[in-house]
This record gives sequence, structure tokens and C-alpha cells, in this order.
Amino acid sequence: MAWQLHYTSAESGPSGRSGFQVTAETPGLPPVLRERSAPYLVYQPPPDAPLAPTPAEIAALPVAMSYGSGVLARCVYLGQDYSGRYGNFLAHAVVPGEGELVGLRPIECWEADWWASAPAESFELPALEPSAGPFLDPEGLVAWLAALGPDAYVRLGGLLEAVRLFLTRGHGRLVLVSADVAEVVRWIAVISFSLPWASAIRLSFTTYTADPASSGQVIAGTTPGVWIPPDVDATVVRLDEPPAPVRTGRFAGTVAGFWRRGDLDGLDALGELGDDPETAAALLALCRGDHTVSPEEQSAIARLSAPGLPDWAWQRLASQAGLLTYDLAAAVAVHAAEGAARCVSLALRDPALPLPVRLPPPGHASALGAEATAALRSALTPAQVAGITRVADACDLPVDPAEVESAAARAVPGNQEEAAAELARVPSSWREVVIAGYVAGLEAAPGEVSTTLCGLLAGARRDWRRAPRTGVAVLRWQTLHGGRDRVETTAELMDRAFDGFREQVLPSLWTTQPTPGEIGRLVDLLGPRMDASPTLGELPGRAFVKAGLSSGETLALAERVRDGLPGYPADDAEATLIAARLPSAPTPVDAASAIDRLTDLTREGNAELAELTRATAAKVLATRDPRFRSTVAKAVTDATRRWLIPEWLKPRRNRDQQMALLEIAIRMRVAGVIEPRLDAWARSEVNNWGRFGSMEARFKQDAELAAGLRELAGQRRRLFGRGER
Repeated sequence: MAWQLHYTSAESGPSGRSGFQVTAETPGLPPVLRERSAPYLVYQPPPDAPLAPTPAEIAALPVAMSYGSGVLARCVYLGQDYSGRYGNFLAHAVVPGEGELVGLRPIECWEADWWASAPAESFELPALEPSAGPFLDPEGLVAWLAALGPDAYVRLGGLLEAVRLFLTRGHGRLVLVSADVAEVVRWIAVISFSLPWASAIRLSFTTYTADPASSGQVIAGTTPGVWIPPDVDATVVRLDEPPAPVRTGRFAGTVAGFWRRGDLDGLDALGELGDDPETAAALLALCRGDHTVSPEEQSAIARLSAPGLPDWAWQRLASQAGLLTYDLAAAVAVHAAEGAARCVSLALRDPALPLPVRLPPPGHASALGAEATAALRSALTPAQVAGITRVADACDLPVDPAEVESAAARAVPGNQEEAAAELARVPSSWREVVIAGYVAGLEAAPGEVSTTLCGLLAGARRDWRRAPRTGVAVLRWQTLHGGRDRVETTAELMDRAFDGFREQVLPSLWTTQPTPGEIGRLVDLLGPRMDASPTLGELPGRAFVKAGLSSGETLALAERVRDGLPGYPADDAEATLIAARLPSAPTPVDAASAIDRLTDLTREGNAELAELTRATAAKVLATRDPRFRSTVAKAVTDATRRWLIPEWLKPRRNRDQQMALLEIAIRMRVAGVIEPRLDAWARSEVNNWGRFGSMEARFKQDAELAAGLRELAGQRRRLFGRGER
């Protein structure tokens, strides 16, 4: 049964408000169905209609019956609403349940007696069963077309071709312009009866709209007075003008001929042959002995016949065996066993051909096995290999696995994407043999292994040491797609078999920063072999950066790398430990020695770690008193000072920190150690007269600092104890 609703302008609807609204519906109507109906609940009279029409004029206005998205709707103009304002209409929408319209073309519901012409008095509407109205029937349409004359069939051919293309492509619209809505209805009906039911049910339409430019239906009827933009994205047909000749396909020409001859049996037969009108017309022509059906059309017929055909169609096709191409003969083989062996023989040479449903008798196995071997030896593509194994498996043909493996190895280079796609077509009994051939072919050929093929080869664990070039690509794919742990993969790649290939893969496995836990596991698995790969040599330093120098995991790993891997270059680990333990340096000399060592360790290697350890060391030293820091700065090498002093000058400093840096600069000058950037900064500070007084007061208790300050100030210094500049 079908849901229904009424939409009109009411003084007081179910919710108590006034205006356009749903005034009645079937109880329990799902909101989604109400929303689906909304686009069809609209009506606007033609622009040349009277503004205040009489009842007779209202009755003459076009009725808009629409179909689309599984919704049937009918809109009729009512004239005035409850307030006396013109523009009111009644929209009656019906949403059939699943299967409710089977066998019924939606246009047949035109003028059905269940359509409402006035709003219901009750809010509740019963469910209804849609049925055809009395207005349309094929016999009457045959007579109507005949009365229109020869031009009607020319027009029909053009309309059918346009609609077929729209349905095939999934886009396109047809606008029919006529002053008589009944004429539009009849043309929609003729088109609908011309299509198989499954196509007709997909044909959306409206018999009338005042805005065809924005109408969403495949077919939209309208009146001559309605403005249609010249650039409208639709085929516009004015039914009061002679039809223009149109080049049509087989379907349109065949159906127009049926209507001309009144061959309703032909229409019925065509409707039984599937939801592809063009191919169904070719099939029907072939059944009737038409020699013009092309091989391309027959291939389409073979696809159309896969779900099944009426018995009469199989019988007719079998009677026309001399006209059939071999792909269609394979489908007919279900009903003609004599062609099965022929179909198998052809399928061995053409992987595009489907297997016959009826297999040849066992007596043909030996001869067909020899054909399969010959086909394998000449196969050049994965599709051919897959097709041959498919036929051999289905027909239990005697084929040597070595021939299959050799053919697969020859076929895969240069055809990797095809190989990956075709592997799914290889029967399970032959899949491992084909994969072994793929691996052998990939290992021997230059170039990379495609990601698609890697995914298929990664389906099961394999010993890749015999095929290391292919193996590293597959192991990389598995790891990057979550099938393997990168630590485990890295350890496997350190086998000597992968020596020539591992560095092509390892960097991509470690693009994200490693954790100390991962590096600890690598150390467990590899020990000193960590030094065998440049990529692995960088990993500890990257892990230190990720975890931070204050992490207990970092320090434990750094100690383990430094002390537990004999022969392993542990510069990053030692630099990390120096920076982390610098706060415990007891004397300036010890601190200076430590950061000089840090400078040496970070000259090369991980740049991020070098920046982090140096910045950490500078920050730690910045917490010590100026005398300690100046002693360190004097004691370190020039290379250390080149990064240490800029680090101290980086942060935003408070007054005490500025004074500390100034004290360091003065003590270094007194000692004859001048660092240019620090010295330039100190001069800039001292030459600021606004600050000089506070500097002088700060250092007056230390004669050495006071003298150094005056010397730094030069000619602008202020004499201590005087109030003049």
C-alpha cells in the first residue's frame, strides 16, 4: 500500500498555523518520505492565465502530474485560499511501497480516480493502492499516432533517442512545449510504453511546470507562454512545430516501426529483454534473423543475457547460430551443449571471453590441455595467464605448473597494475603458482614494484631472502599499511640478503620520529649491527629529540647506546648525556670541558639534536652566577663561544639577567677575551645613558667591574660620584 499526503493553503492546519502546509497525511508517514515529496508540492499557473480566473478557467488550467524519486504527485490549481487570495493549489503526493508499481508505468496513473481534487476534510488519509487511470492504453495511442500522420513517427524516433541517451548517461532533460497538457501526457505515455518497465520506472517527468529551466525531471511539459532561457540545459521540443529529422539508434528506429505497424507484440517482446533498450532492440532483431547486428552489438547482447532471457529468446538465438559471434555463443552454450568445447577453446586464447556454463565432456580434456599449454607459451599479459588458469581449473585440464609459473614471470614486467587486478581472477588452486611467477619476474626486471601489487604479495608471510629486491618493497608496504611493526621489519631487513636494497626502504619506514622504546627494541634485536645502516645510525638521536632530554627513557637509552654497543658511533648519545647532566658540573672548568666536548660531538649528525643539546646547555649555564659563567666563557674554545654566546643573547631578559650578561662581557674584556656579539651588545647597553647610572651603581663595590664599565663606556662614561654628564 502507498502513503499519501495533501499540501495546500489552509486557515488552520494540524499545527494550528495558517498558510501553505501539509493538511492531511497517512498516519505514521515517515518524515523522510514527506521530505522526499517536498520538491513536487509546487504549482504556478501559466503566465498568460487570468489573475482572477473563473471556475471554468481554473478547470482549463494544466494539471501537473509528476513522478520522480519514487513519488507520484498531482497538483491542481484551486484559485482563492481561505483569505480570498489567489494562488492556492492542492498538491496530492503518493509514495508507493516497494514493489507497488511493478508492471505499472507511472504515467498510467493520469486521471486515476484516486487523485484528490479538493483538500481532505480530515487530517488522516488512508493508505491506497495505486492503479491505472482510464485515459491511456497502447491501442488508443497507436490510433492517436496514426491520426497525427507520418511526422509523428519522425518525432517519436527523436524523442526516444533523446530519452534513451538521457537514461544511459544519467543526465539530460527533455522539455515538451504544448498548449494542451493532454498532448504532453500522450507523448510521455508513448515513450513510457516504448521502454522496458525497469527503464520506464526510472523515467522522471512532470506534465506541466511553469519553470522548465530548473525542473529536475527527465521530461518536463510546459505551455508556449512560459519563458524558456535560450541557453537552457535541455532539449526543447515544440509540439506545434514540424519535427526535425534526427539520427536515431537501433532502439528508436525499431520502436518507431512497431508503433507505425501497431506491433504491440513487438513492444511486449522488447520489454522482456532487459533494461538496456538499445541492446534489447539488437537482440530482438537478431532473434528475427537481422544480418545487420554488429559484433559490438552482439557483445552487448551477451552481457545483457547473463542474468537470463525468456525461453523464446534462447530458442530464437539458437535458430540463428550462423549469425552469432563467439562471445554470444558462449552464453547460448547453456542451451546448446554442442558449442561448449568450441567456447573453451576460444576462451583459452582470449581472457575476455567468459567460460561456458555447460562444460565440455571429459573426453575433450587431453586435447584442450595441449591447447592450454600452447596458449601459456604464447601468453604475454597477466590477463592471458589468469584466463588460461581459470579455464584450466574449471575444466580440469592437465597443465604443468611450471608452464604457468614461467608464463606469469614473463607477463608481469611492465604490466604490474594489470597483474594485480588479474590475480583476483586466478583460481585459488593456481594462485600460489602465479604469485611465484610474479615474484620471479619482478626480481629479474628493473624498476619498482607497484604499491597495488605489493599489497597483494603481502597477503602471507614469505621468506624474501631469495627475492630481496621485491621483498624490500613488499615489507615496506606491509609496514606502512599497518600489517607489520617497523622495528620487526627493520630487524628483518638487516639480514645480509638485503644489503643492496635496504637503504631504499629504511628511510621511508622511519619518517616519523622514533620513540626510545622502539630504539631499545632495535638494540635488543640488532646490537652492534645498528651501525650497518646509515639510517639506523640516526635513529637514537631522533628518539632523544622526540622524548626530550629530561625524560628518564632518554637518559637510559643514551647510556645504553653509549656503553652497550661496542663499535657503534655514540656521539648523539654522549651529547645527550652531557646536556642532561650539565647542571651537576661542580666547577667552571668542568662545565667548560663538558660543553667543549658537546661542541665536538654535535659538529655533524642530527641537526635537531645538536640544536636541542646546545640550547639546553646554554639554558643550564644561564642559571649559574655571572662569575661562574664568565669563567666558563673564557675557558671554552672559540667554536663553543660562537654558539654559546648567541644562545645567551636570544631570550628576553629581565634587568638582573641583563646585568649578569654585562658583568660577563666586562670580565671577559678584562681577561682579554672579547666575543664580538656580546661585546657589541654590552657597548650598546652601556652607551644608553638612561641605564648607565644603574649599571654604575650595580658595579661600584667591585673595582675591577667598575673600571671595566668605565673603559667600556669610553668617552661617554659618567664620572663616579659626580652629578654631571
